[in-house]
Amino acid sequence: MVGSQEQPSPKAALKRDLVLKSYLVLAAIGIAVSIFHAWNELTASFQYCNVNPQVSCLSVFESGQTSLFGIPYYVFGLVWFPLALILGFLAVNKMPYGITLNGSIILPFLMIGNLFTVFLWYLELGVIGAICPVCVTLYVINYAMTGLAVRSIL
Repeated sequence: MVGSQEQPSPKAALKRDLVLKSYLVLAAIGIAVSIFHAWNELTASFQYCNVNPQVSCLSVFESGQTSLFGIPYYVFGLVWFPLALILGFLAVNKMPYGITLNGSIILPFLMIGNLFTVFLWYLELGVIGAICPVCVTLYVINYAMTGLAVRSIL
């Protein structure tokens, strides 16, 4: 037909739906890991994330490099991931065969987080000389969410 738009296949729609669901699941996991990280810092019980002196939440915590403008870094995670989850629910595109993540809205938000993790990597590797495995888990979750946002645009 002249002037008609081709409808996406149900299989393509399922892939887009999977991107949205994966993003929301990752944001929820980020919330859980952020809560775990905050609990570790508030109780100073780092028994589950100390591999050796260089891969150790305790080494990072004891460095004194754990806040920005007096706000502990764990607070950023406690705010960041719930906000990412809310944005994930709000930034959807309704498609003929379902809904998908609107990466053009989410991507700039996530890039702010990625830039912040570059600063945190610098602190851990360059200043402290130790890596916090729980922190790295949160960085990787944000990177994966960014990948899904990019995927939703392409």
